This record gives sequence, structure tokens and C-alpha cells, in this order.
Amino acid sequence: MSTAKHDKDTSNSTKLTDNDTKKVINQTFDEAKNKARKAIDETHRELPRYMQTITDNQEQTVNAARDIIDNYIESQRDITNSFQNAWSSFFDNYFWISPKKITETYARTVSSISDGTIAAIRIWNGTILSSTETMRISTQHMRDNARETSRVVVNGAKMLEEATYLPNVTIGSNGSIENRA
Repeated sequence: MSTAKHDKDTSNSTKLTDNDTKKVINQTFDEAKNKARKAIDETHRELPRYMQTITDNQEQTVNAARDIIDNYIESQRDITNSFQNAWSSFFDNYFWISPKKITETYARTVSSISDGTIAAIRIWNGTILSSTETMRISTQHMRDNARETSRVVVNGAKMLEEATYLPNVTIGSNGSIENRA
């Protein structure tokens, strides 16, 4: 009978140890989950600030582009007017191309450069927008893939547990395998 009692005590101590181990494991995972949620909540609280920073940067870029274009056009207007006034009589007297034609061509060139700059800004904004959308889609795919990977790993662990479960066998205090049947 002492052997049966010893087996029962060993089995109980193993179960207590297993239960304690499971408890520690579960607490560890709960702590990790809570820490991850806390970090995500902090990030979520910061989203308005991040979004405001992005908006401010875009507004600053658009305003800077507008100022650059305005300054460029005004300087070109001043240069063109000075050019036309100063050289008008010279070109009329010595060249077959009229200053008016040169001035018009120059003004069209300035306008074309401005249009190109505006188009480049639109393209850049479109690229940023599409990159943001791509990132959102990638994040969703990562979330879905992580869920599926977790599901597969958990199922594999459960299958391994079922395959190795021996109902009539216990592990003794010295690490030996004991048959309870």
C-alpha cells in the first residue's frame, strides 16, 4: 500500500507542479498580452498627433510650392517687362524677330514650367496617398496571416498533446515513467 500511496503522492505532486507551471505560463502570456495592448493603446492615443503632423507637413509643402511658383512667376514677369522695355527698340532695328514674339515665347515657357511644377506636386501627393493605401492593405494581410499562423500552430500543439497523452502513465519525482494501470 505504501507504493500505491507513493504513486498517488507522486502523481499529485506532478499534477500540482503541472498546474503551477500552467498557471505561471498563463500569467506570463497574460502579462505579455497586457503589455502589448498597453503599447498599442498608447500608439492609438498618439494617432491624432501623427495625423496632424502629416497634415501640417502636406500643408507646408503645398504652401511652399505655391510661394515658390508665385515668386518665380512674379520675378519672370519683372524680368520680361524689363527685357521688353530695354531691348524692344534694339530688336526692332537689328533683328527680324520682334521683341513681342520673344516675350510671348518666354512667358509661355514660364507658364509651362509652373504647370510642370504643379503636376509634379500632384503626382507626389498621389504617390504618397497610394503608398499609404498600400500600407493599410499590407497591414490587413499581416493581421490575417498572423491569425491563420496562430490557428495552425495551436492546432499542431493540440495534435501533439493528443498524440503524446498516455492516460495510465505518470512521471515520478525522479523523472522515471510509472505505469498506473
